[in-house]
Amino acid sequence: MISYLKLGALVGGLTLALAACGNQPDQGSVLNAIKGGALKKSRETSAVPTAQELSQNIGLALKNTDKRLAIAVVENRNSFTFLTEVANNGAFSTWGSPDRRTISEKNGVVTATRGLGADLMSAEVGSSLALIVNRHSGNARRTHVYLNGENQEQIIQLTCSIKALWAESIAIGEISGTVTVLDEECSGPNVAFENTYKVTPAGRIVQSRQWLGPVNGYLTIQKLR
Repeated sequence: MISYLKLGALVGGLTLALAACGNQPDQGSVLNAIKGGALKKSRETSAVPTAQELSQNIGLALKNTDKRLAIAVVENRNSFTFLTEVANNGAFSTWGSPDRRTISEKNGVVTATRGLGADLMSAEVGSSLALIVNRHSGNARRTHVYLNGENQEQIIQLTCSIKALWAESIAIGEISGTVTVLDEECSGPNVAFENTYKVTPAGRIVQSRQWLGPVNGYLTIQKLR
């Protein structure tokens, strides 16, 4: 689950942080989001942690646990959090924040959230996922389920176009190597969004920007291990 940290408490409260600052092939869109505005400082907040401050902590964080770690940026909430993989069952995994909010994934594609408010209750992403993890272009369908104000299911049917764009190098935390960048454009009744994925040759999504819903908007996740 995502823990929304106030910007004024970030510098003093960090226990984990991004690595790969400096001359790495790719700092990752999470760090770019931090530097470029997702954690933009305002008159009411203190400065966002610097790249150096973030970099200094990640090695220690990774040494202190053998679990998979990630960092997540919630774009429209000016907030970010660190996630630990708390459950894994084959293709399905759940990532938790310190305050017990969760994000569920199927091989790296978000299928549910809990504790964010206006949660994505479930998502059927099988046809999109098959193209993404195999780094193929093609068309797919998605189904997202939300709850409305009366606690009734709101089902959104989506059609998607997935394109494999290019290969690039990435190095962040313990993740390094060549990835394929894929774009997923989806549309449905009164909604349209665009997801982006970076996928290893083995089919693992190590970085992504995914649309959670009309309220929560986009979530960027960078895997660190």
